[in-house]
Amino acid sequence: MLAGIRNFSKSIFAKIIFSLLALSFVGWGLNASMLDLGTSRQVAEIGNQSITPVELDRAFQRTVQNMRNAFGPNFNQQQAIQMGLLNNTVQSLVSQKIMREDAREMGIGISDEKVRDAIFASDSFKNPTTGKFDRDRFMQSLYAAGYTEQEFIDGVRGDLMSQQIVGSLTGTVAVPDIMAKQIVAYRNEQRSGSFFTLNPAEFDNIETPDDATLRKYHEDNAPAFTAPESRDVVLATLSAADLADTITVTDEEVLEAYNQRIAEFQTPEKRTVQQILFAPNEEQTAKDAYKRLEDGADFMEVAKEAGMDSSVVNLGEFTANDILPDLRDATFALKEGGISEPVETALGWHILRVPSITPSKTQSLDEVRDTVVEGLKQYKAEDAMYDLSVTFDEELGAGTPIEDAAREVGAKTYTLTGIVKGQGLDGNKIDGADEINAKIFELGDGEESFLEETATGTRYVVRVTNVTPSALRPFEDVRDEVTTAWKAEERQKEMLAKAEKLASDVNNGTAIATVASEDGANVQQTGMTKRDGQGLSQNVNPSIAAALFSLDDGKAKSLQTGENIVVVKLDDVKAANTDTADAAPVKDELRQAIDQDIVAQYLDYLRDEISVSVNQGVINGLYAPAAEN
Repeated sequence: MLAGIRNFSKSIFAKIIFSLLALSFVGWGLNASMLDLGTSRQVAEIGNQSITPVELDRAFQRTVQNMRNAFGPNFNQQQAIQMGLLNNTVQSLVSQKIMREDAREMGIGISDEKVRDAIFASDSFKNPTTGKFDRDRFMQSLYAAGYTEQEFIDGVRGDLMSQQIVGSLTGTVAVPDIMAKQIVAYRNEQRSGSFFTLNPAEFDNIETPDDATLRKYHEDNAPAFTAPESRDVVLATLSAADLADTITVTDEEVLEAYNQRIAEFQTPEKRTVQQILFAPNEEQTAKDAYKRLEDGADFMEVAKEAGMDSSVVNLGEFTANDILPDLRDATFALKEGGISEPVETALGWHILRVPSITPSKTQSLDEVRDTVVEGLKQYKAEDAMYDLSVTFDEELGAGTPIEDAAREVGAKTYTLTGIVKGQGLDGNKIDGADEINAKIFELGDGEESFLEETATGTRYVVRVTNVTPSALRPFEDVRDEVTTAWKAEERQKEMLAKAEKLASDVNNGTAIATVASEDGANVQQTGMTKRDGQGLSQNVNPSIAAALFSLDDGKAKSLQTGENIVVVKLDDVKAANTDTADAAPVKDELRQAIDQDIVAQYLDYLRDEISVSVNQGVINGLYAPAAEN
């Protein structure tokens, strides 16, 4: 059932919105001018529409659940945020809303009958035996996917409105048959060849040239032997993490912090839940089924007779906050193994069973003491950071040297040499090293920064004490490097020259097997391959396939594949039969590409016509706790 609603979503929500609209929306992105909602508590406002925190959270939780189905039950909300799925969810919702706003402004409406027809036409919601729409199957699918019936209906209605716009923009797009056939012919042409690889050991004994040759190579390839500009600096950093190491806490403070955070250390009671669901008009049927269960009938047998398989009956494990609110009281009133009387919800009549209960648990202070102490120290350090930062800034502003000002507030100081742009802080593990590196190269020799702050809250100040300009390293210092580089290049030249000579021999009529044998190599076959390498024999480099499609029949060429040099010859060409080849997939692909381009341009237009504001503060407020844990 759950797979069914996902398939339906792909055909309506995903196909119409995500494949055309969301991608285009991501293309323009959420720019700075769109991130301003003042004191609004909405996630976003799109014209006259808005995205509420509840709407975003329900959509995001569906995304997380889908990922759990793919990656397993341990996939959590934090991982989803790190993967960018929260941002994708916001963008997808905005994409839908902006098209619906445009549809409303154009006066497009979708009747209840049309929405119903779209849902009834989906194979996902049809009884496999009768081939007709099955409401129980439909409602079970919605429940399992986390949709309310109204949410799903509103979604279909909105997407059908958007579909009319997309259809009006792209419905007349036609792909000429001749274009599709030419692409089919190009893609499906196949070629095969033979090749052999030169023995690299044959070229190992490259003699070292005289100093004059090496010096000229050193000058001609100066960038390879040039030391980048580097800087020496004095750096001071002040961070809560560093301060935390110096902070002490009392037992009383630890106990108070533990009590304040007690909810974090509590694992709520969980219950495994099974259900038998009957349609809203089947109250009596549900009561009859409950009576049978009271008389000792097997729960799964009754469910099976009601047309439900185990995948629908077994809902999984829930806490009181996870389960559908309408079912919460009935579920958590049952004893282990207990069965509820029929419970009515918008989905119909439920009979619930709780096969097992995992009791709630609270970790003791001793079990979590280290966590509490660490958190308390961090809190006190962050609390002290403001006053210390003010003092630090005042000391620096008064002209106090960095080292003395740092000592005054307990900041760490570093004397760093040879810092290179874009390479952090010479291997030192300092918070915000890349940000500090960028600041260093904004300063001139002898200049000192203001008190700055990294993205993670570390305050720092840096002074450039010396600038060493970029310069070609003296030949005497890099003679060995120059020699190695010269030999490698010379070796490559000799290998390519020989390969070109051997390829020329093949082109002048000598069999490739003869040429390979004289060079002590073995001929290999490429296999019949397409341009993309499909069909290549195992362990054959894909660049050999590309070489085959650059040759005339019977001709050969030399080719470098990584560290190897090969000679490859085209043996056979098999043209694609455009009369029998199926051009439909290519036409669909071209049509979709044109559709996406048209919709992307239309969305660029809508961006200027319909105001879009995203409130990142509300989003951060909703999910900051998850991001921190």
